[in-house]
Amino acid sequence: MSSSTPSDLCADGAATASAATPAAARATPRDEVVLRLNGWLRQADPATGAPPAQACAAAREALALARQLGRCVEQGRAAAWVCAHLQGLGSHAEMLAEAAAALALLTGPELAADRRELLRLVALSASETGAHDRALDAAHELVRLTANLGDDGAALNAAYGLAVCFERTGDSWQAERLLTQALHDHGAGSPARLRMITCNALCAVSIGVMHRLLGTEPDAEVRAVLSSARQHGEQARALLALAPDPTYEVTILGNLGEVLLYQGELQDAEPLLRQSHTLAVQRGLRAHAWRVQVSLASWMLACGRPEDALARAQGLIAEAAGLAVALPQQTATRAHHVAYRACRQLGQFERALAHFEVVESIERRRATAQLRAQSQLFVTRTETQQAQWRAEQARLDAARHSQRAAEYAETAQRDPLTGLGNRRHLDRRRAELLPQGQRDQTPLALALIDIDHFKRVNDHHGHSAGDQVLVTLAQLLRENMRSGDVLIRYGGEEFLMLLPGMPHDRAVEVCERLREHVAAHDWATDQARQLAVTVSIGLASAPPWDWPTLLARADAALYEAKRSGRNQLAVGG
Repeated sequence: MSSSTPSDLCADGAATASAATPAAARATPRDEVVLRLNGWLRQADPATGAPPAQACAAAREALALARQLGRCVEQGRAAAWVCAHLQGLGSHAEMLAEAAAALALLTGPELAADRRELLRLVALSASETGAHDRALDAAHELVRLTANLGDDGAALNAAYGLAVCFERTGDSWQAERLLTQALHDHGAGSPARLRMITCNALCAVSIGVMHRLLGTEPDAEVRAVLSSARQHGEQARALLALAPDPTYEVTILGNLGEVLLYQGELQDAEPLLRQSHTLAVQRGLRAHAWRVQVSLASWMLACGRPEDALARAQGLIAEAAGLAVALPQQTATRAHHVAYRACRQLGQFERALAHFEVVESIERRRATAQLRAQSQLFVTRTETQQAQWRAEQARLDAARHSQRAAEYAETAQRDPLTGLGNRRHLDRRRAELLPQGQRDQTPLALALIDIDHFKRVNDHHGHSAGDQVLVTLAQLLRENMRSGDVLIRYGGEEFLMLLPGMPHDRAVEVCERLREHVAAHDWATDQARQLAVTVSIGLASAPPWDWPTLLARADAALYEAKRSGRNQLAVGG
């Protein structure tokens, strides 16, 4: 790594030399290195809006000089800025490779804000590349670091990081709800720049929802989503005037242009898309330029110009291949889909099929990654409100892990078919949890889960199919439980969950998601191709801490869910 003097310091150096002041004459070699370090840091600062490639090179120079001088704060900041500029270039894999080392340098209170910002960027880059585990880890740490700050801006930033994970794992609706709630709770006390970023994120998330709805839902719902996206995009554009940012100017204009494109306002969409693309190219924002290029190809297709649309989409694909850089998943999917539609319109059906097969391959890989990540997200949807409790729960879980593992191994407390605990296990665990909850005044939820029309499964498909349903349902439940939760087979086709530390409203949310998860599962087998399974759930929450009362409330709620038509969640009073 070279350490030549930055351009703005060359002029300063010349002026100093010509003045020949005594201070300059007394400058030491270390002083000169410090001057060069400060110059590189000024050029590397993302706030300057310098092209990412140039700013990234400056950050690397600053990093090398900071190491040479042993300046820990500057070293950590420069390393974080290298990662920020790599993301601007769309080099997400390289960014993630360097982020681990950068985070190790970001210690101490003076670098706390830099660490939180890098965690947000890691969540974004990891989500872009499908590394959902890493994205979730970064988002969870970001939320944990923000929990006790009392800082609306930091809270809004943390919500953004977690929302990205939701959006990239296919739950755009939850990402939208999380961002909307965060903006409502923390927007007034947050800087204009963070409000702008959040509004732009809401616009982008709404666009993602729109793409998922196209062709599957009524046009009225698509129009409503686009209207919401436009509102958030225009709010972001208004805030941009208060907090100018060269990168977000590109994304805000590009998102608004895409919304107008799908609203059919082609004449108004074109200048926004072209301006966004021009600025992205000028500023070296390669990944953003690619995304807008796909939007321009879609615009050309909407204007009846399939030849131009195909040329632009294929040019983008070829450009990325020539640079040996992988297109972000969403950009790649949309580029090949535009090419597919253009080839179909041109009657080039063999080429259309080739592009369609690429889209299917990308979507299969993304769906697999999303399903894996969704199981982790299932019970962490209110992470921003539960960070402190979960940290303490994790500590307690670790202390009890060995004891629980040994106890579960005892066959006397295990259901032989599903491998879950049985009533003996429940009796022991509730005897621990209820007094503890009453003493600490921590919440606890109890859910009874019953398979709907299970007798029909056995009658129509055989008892072996019924047993397989029980085993599969047990696995689905187990995959979506926390380590401290209690899950047992309560008898026949009935299961019971104890959720310690879980507030009532969150328990309702978790149980509703679980019910939807079971209904959406593909239950068909070679022996039972028409098999579909749903569950009814009765939920009750402590207090009271009296087990018979709590169980009776959950049982009454389960009866109400059955009486209301099944495949329902009912809450005990």
